[in-house]
Amino acid sequence: MTDEIIQEPAGKRAYRRKEAARLVRGAGCYVDDLQFPDTAYAAFVRSSAARATITRLDLSPARACPGVLAVVSSLDITGEIRPSRGPQGPLANLFAYPLVRGSVCYVGEPVAVVVAESRYQAQDGADAIVVDYDLLPPILDPETALQPEAARVFDDLASNIVQEVHIGGDGVEQAFSQADHVISERFRTQRLAACPLEPRACAAVFDAATGRYTLWSSTVTIHAVRLQVAESLGVAENRVRVIAPDVGGSFGGKVHPYPEEILLAYLAKRLSRPVKWAETRIEHLTNVRQGRDQIHYVQAAVRNDGRVLALKSKIIADFGATTRFINSLPAAALYSTGAYDIQCHQVDAFGVLTNKTPQGPVRGIGKADAAYVIERLMDIIARRLDMDPAEVRMKNFVREDAFPYRTATGSLLDSGRYATCLRKALDLAGYEELRRQQGELRKKGVLRGIGMCLVIEPTSAARPGQGGAYGACRVRMEPSGSVSAFPAYGHQGQGHQTAIARIIADRLGILPDEIEVFAGDTAASPYGPAAISSRSAVILMPAVHVAAMNLREKILRIAGHVLEIDPGDLRLERGMVRAAGAPERALQLREIARIAYADVYRLPPGLEPGLEVTGYFSAPNITWTPDEKGRRNEFVAVPYEATVAVVDVDGTTGGMQIAKYVTVHDCGTRLVPEIVETQHYGSIAQGLGEALFEEMRYDENGQPLNSTFMDYLLPTVNDIPPVETDHLVTPSPFTPLGAKGGGETGTLSPPAALGNAIEDALAPLKVRVKERPYTSDRLWKAMNEEAS
Repeated sequence: MTDEIIQEPAGKRAYRRKEAARLVRGAGCYVDDLQFPDTAYAAFVRSSAARATITRLDLSPARACPGVLAVVSSLDITGEIRPSRGPQGPLANLFAYPLVRGSVCYVGEPVAVVVAESRYQAQDGADAIVVDYDLLPPILDPETALQPEAARVFDDLASNIVQEVHIGGDGVEQAFSQADHVISERFRTQRLAACPLEPRACAAVFDAATGRYTLWSSTVTIHAVRLQVAESLGVAENRVRVIAPDVGGSFGGKVHPYPEEILLAYLAKRLSRPVKWAETRIEHLTNVRQGRDQIHYVQAAVRNDGRVLALKSKIIADFGATTRFINSLPAAALYSTGAYDIQCHQVDAFGVLTNKTPQGPVRGIGKADAAYVIERLMDIIARRLDMDPAEVRMKNFVREDAFPYRTATGSLLDSGRYATCLRKALDLAGYEELRRQQGELRKKGVLRGIGMCLVIEPTSAARPGQGGAYGACRVRMEPSGSVSAFPAYGHQGQGHQTAIARIIADRLGILPDEIEVFAGDTAASPYGPAAISSRSAVILMPAVHVAAMNLREKILRIAGHVLEIDPGDLRLERGMVRAAGAPERALQLREIARIAYADVYRLPPGLEPGLEVTGYFSAPNITWTPDEKGRRNEFVAVPYEATVAVVDVDGTTGGMQIAKYVTVHDCGTRLVPEIVETQHYGSIAQGLGEALFEEMRYDENGQPLNSTFMDYLLPTVNDIPPVETDHLVTPSPFTPLGAKGGGETGTLSPPAALGNAIEDALAPLKVRVKERPYTSDRLWKAMNEEAS
């Protein structure tokens, strides 16, 4: 068969997202839009204490409320819902229950659930429940929690340390002995909430006749939710169906299964009625898994010429009161050398429990912390040595002829042109002229700063027990010749339907409009991990490609047999199979489909009927077992970007304005360039929020101080500056389509680039900025502390 793929250049054809018109017209269907006859509504009672023993739980006032159908606490589900175990390590010794049993570990933890005829009656019932607590001093500081004598978040565990990562060490001490400078710094990344537009929601129906559960959830991990619900209820997986309709964003917050999904399935059976629940924003900001919150102690051994000889890193990650998989710590440890050729590196990392909302993935999990630290460190080194920060980076980048490059931690950087990327960003920004202007402005007392960074954002994480290194997609040509695709992953706004349809259309010679994509249903989708870690372009789309090519091959075999032409001499175009050089010898795809399904006697000997295939792609470069030094590779591909930011700081108020923001992005092959552009811009906007506004704050009692959007601030369109973007294309050698993933890289740059720019602006005042977000009050405080 021919290897030729009929594909127009993306820039020369009309771009239209398949799902866009429906969504912008308000015709999307989210979980809370679903209507079922006789629906009951759930509301949760949540802990108001961060660490306490429950001394009294009186449910009777709720049971007396109008419309209340059921009131459930942990005592009511004993023997009905099985507890789940944590992952490997110390958490494997911990049983997690969907409702607390005796004690609470963070504000927002589910204590009881009320079901009523309306959501308002359910909330009234929940408000009527009386809970008394014997308060205990909360454990809030991760460095205190790390100590052996610290009080424990969970009494069943020996300490608060639930994960350790120790990597490398070869040659580190020798390198430090040869250094001209040893630079030591402490960095902290603040705690963040995911904040998708749509909070979580779920609805459950139980069919007593078949014994089957159907759960609609705003999750991005339909298969994981199905498995968790089945295990918790003690039923076979094939008795649970999970459907994710339109999902209004996730950013990591909807990755894990949650207790609410288990409880709603249980309540639907108990009441023999559909049960629905929609999360409030306060619930979201106090209960959904949060991200970042790491402390990094870093030492760098540096020569006078700016070359970094070695690093020592100690990382402490605040996991909150988690009982689930935690992947932020290994990600931060494995990529703490960033884009730099530093082969002597020792990492000791600790994940500790505290009485805060459990930690989980937020866009750029772990890798964002590592990128921030190494990029801030590069500017600090440059300032210490009185060198240009671009020069320091250029001296330390991994060379372009060194890829694939194995880091000191064992991670594999697949491909890249780091120096070229930074040069392109500097040229696009007009760096030399910016420095000249800065000198003139400083003479006038203007605090202008120029910052830069080059961040890497490894994608498609894969770890033992969690899958992640493969994608799957089922593709079927219907008897009419139209095509249906069933990817393993659901979607939450990335444009998957458009990308999948375009890939299939290009390989089958049809229009994207002739393809329908059905995603987010465990009854139809092949098993696979989720659309997280920017894996869709890297892992899922190659599986779509494999399925489409297998279907193409079968179509050509059938056509070749019928037309008595070698399949290699046939072409697929415009819904037809034509002979090369003899276009009059042709078959319509619908004719071939009819043969495959109805006139099977006309099939080639030995070829099975039907036109339905499942394609898989498994990444070839994952290291499943660490070596004796803890080194391993957990990610498939490594996109990156260079950023130059220019800021002006008001020396009186601490106010800061972004005067210029330039970025050059390399995510490998851009499968749908228009979608990459919008994803990248959105990720930059989210990174600006992290840099300038967002921070989950707790008081000394463990109470969240900003549980609404009145005080947990997000950037508005007025806060996002014009962004100049450009791209490099360095395909990954480890993925069939060359894609690296482009959904998260832009999130990593703003905290580092703006932090460096602000410190550069304040350099004449000798002011350091060590806390983020970079709010005006923090900058004002830093300037006044230095002045005093």
